[in-house]
Amino acid sequence: MKSELDAILANNQIQTLFQPIFDNRQNCVLGYEALSRGPSDSLLHSPLELFRQAECEHKAAELELLCISLAMQRFLERQLNGKLFLNISPSVLLSLGTRPLLETAQNAGMSPLLIVIELTENHPAASGDDIIRIVKSLKSLGFMVAIDDLGAGNSGLRLWSELRPDFVKLDIYFAANIDQDATKRQFVASLCDLAGKLGCHMILEGVERKEEYLTARDIGIQYCQGYLFGKPALLPAQFPTELFIEDKTEQPHSTPLHDLLIYLPPIPPETTGNAVIEMFRQQPEVLCFPVINENGIPLGILHKHHLMARFAEPFGHSLYGKASVHKLMDIPITVDINQSLLKVSQLLVDNEKQEELESWFLICEGGKYKGLGRLRDLMRKLTQYKLTMARYANPLTLLPGNVPIQKVITNALKEQKPFILAYCDLNDFKPYNDVCGYERGDMIIKLVARLLRQYFGLAHNFIGHLGGDDFILLLRQNEWISPIKAMQAEFRQQRLHYYRNVDILNNGIFGKDRDGTSRKFPLVDLSIGVFPYTPDLQLTAAQVHSTLSTAKIRAKGTPGHIYCLDNQRFDFSTAAELEELTSVAGL
Repeated sequence: MKSELDAILANNQIQTLFQPIFDNRQNCVLGYEALSRGPSDSLLHSPLELFRQAECEHKAAELELLCISLAMQRFLERQLNGKLFLNISPSVLLSLGTRPLLETAQNAGMSPLLIVIELTENHPAASGDDIIRIVKSLKSLGFMVAIDDLGAGNSGLRLWSELRPDFVKLDIYFAANIDQDATKRQFVASLCDLAGKLGCHMILEGVERKEEYLTARDIGIQYCQGYLFGKPALLPAQFPTELFIEDKTEQPHSTPLHDLLIYLPPIPPETTGNAVIEMFRQQPEVLCFPVINENGIPLGILHKHHLMARFAEPFGHSLYGKASVHKLMDIPITVDINQSLLKVSQLLVDNEKQEELESWFLICEGGKYKGLGRLRDLMRKLTQYKLTMARYANPLTLLPGNVPIQKVITNALKEQKPFILAYCDLNDFKPYNDVCGYERGDMIIKLVARLLRQYFGLAHNFIGHLGGDDFILLLRQNEWISPIKAMQAEFRQQRLHYYRNVDILNNGIFGKDRDGTSRKFPLVDLSIGVFPYTPDLQLTAAQVHSTLSTAKIRAKGTPGHIYCLDNQRFDFSTAAELEELTSVAGL
């Protein structure tokens, strides 16, 4: 006698709902998780009851494979973009093997590159050599792998360390009120740091409030999923527009706090209140004194108006006259002189005691007292900086444009110190723009800008946007090869978000070249030409620009699209000539 489950399996009576997963850095959809339900008028509508019944009737593998097949078909029918997250239990995966999953994808016309196999586990049998082997096999076929509900049930750190998944989904417990729970924030931040070191991405599930999303984003969580972004639906709705927050952080490439430094002679912590009152009377123009110990380490600030207010209290002289300033001082924000204007201003804004510290902050160098800074001077400098950046910034990425790039390179040459220059350019970008549209083209350019900020956004580095798909890096860091390779590798993963499914299946797009001839173009790739400059070369700014352009051209024609120029063998006299020839050729 046939059961209700048999009828559901025979007639494909499975509803497929899709819930979006939001990319906090790219401000776009990473993909959708497919969630299966039984018929709406059935007792097996609930997924819990549906899959429990399948286990009882020993038809779990048949049901899960049907859900996967229908999810792929409907994902393509609805023309959804991004990756498709498909749930499967490890026990079913072990019984089926990888071949049915690959064949199902091929029959649906879907590339494994778009599919994330999400392991759900209610039993502790998910660890072991067999599951490790099959996960490796999935990855070799192009599938990505995720662990579901880390921190709940049997999903734990051991499973994470054994399987080395591409994604780890944090249980909804961690998202709930994470903005109000410091312990959760610290714990999730530690997991996020661990994930980065293991080459894994974290997805925070159960995000329902904007405050939770913003906190997760600030912690470093790149992906979020939850009702805030959309409930499971047959056809997912658009994201709320208020979630699309552009990263408009200016590039900090200097040490501007030197200009704000005001030196005031410090006082030792054992100085008495009476002694400081006398010092303020003798120097009426002085509004505060820094309190510094014998090793030059700042302890606090003694504000004139705070001290005067205490002495004006009843019995103030008796209470505070002989007390040491160590008990009377305020604890201010302390910053390093090499921090950027933006970071310092953010520290002051975020400080809970800002109203007490609105006038002064301590500036140190190597942990020792260097001087004081005034908030009003900082804000004035920051305003000037923003106006200058806005004047010369690229309007699409808000990175410094041509004028600041030339200025930074010229100043770097004057310093007579070695530095690294890199020219980043997109291969086959024009046909992508023509076929996929300028809106997606702008998104690809923004992606490059975000990755450059992510990997090289340090105070001693400079990131510039020449225009179009051309970017310039000036790096002052010893290790740059690994970050460049990692950035290029991440670009190759992220670019898939901006292609149509048919383009990914074809591993390229069909368009017209500059001569109007129709042909297939490969997926857009990031070329990086590197020029390690050393002062002994004694080049002019024009020669440097020409040499860097040559490195970029060679990178575009090099397998792997990364090229580092050899200073010992390169003929710098031919750089300008070569650049002119390639410019005429339209490369």
